[in-house]
Amino acid sequence: MSKVLTETGQMLKERFERNEAMCQQVIGIFQLVANKTRFRIVCTLSQGDFCVQDIAEIVGAERMSNVSQQLKALRLAGIIESRRDKTSVIYSLASDEVRHMIEYLQTSFLGEEEEIEEEEGVLEAR
Repeated sequence: MSKVLTETGQMLKERFERNEAMCQQVIGIFQLVANKTRFRIVCTLSQGDFCVQDIAEIVGAERMSNVSQQLKALRLAGIIESRRDKTSVIYSLASDEVRHMIEYLQTSFLGEEEEIEEEEGVLEAR
């Protein structure tokens, strides 16, 4: 390519070169949540902390073992974290950055924010 980059193109190229590790991290997150069950788990955890039984019921998983395997993959990748509460293990998102990213995806592509607000409004009206 002999074409000279514009100032904006050059700036973007330099930014990408400086942030290679960050790009790899973001790609890794997207690869992990590309699985339907893991995406649903992360969406669920973006709304709060839940135990594995609740997560399985919410995401509609047929087998608890499948949810446990997906939770383990997400935990090992550092996307979620767990803590013990009496006899249950409670899962939550590990960072606000992941929460914001998932909330953005839900709002932009799934229309979740409007549906949640409508449901909350219906509940408050009752």
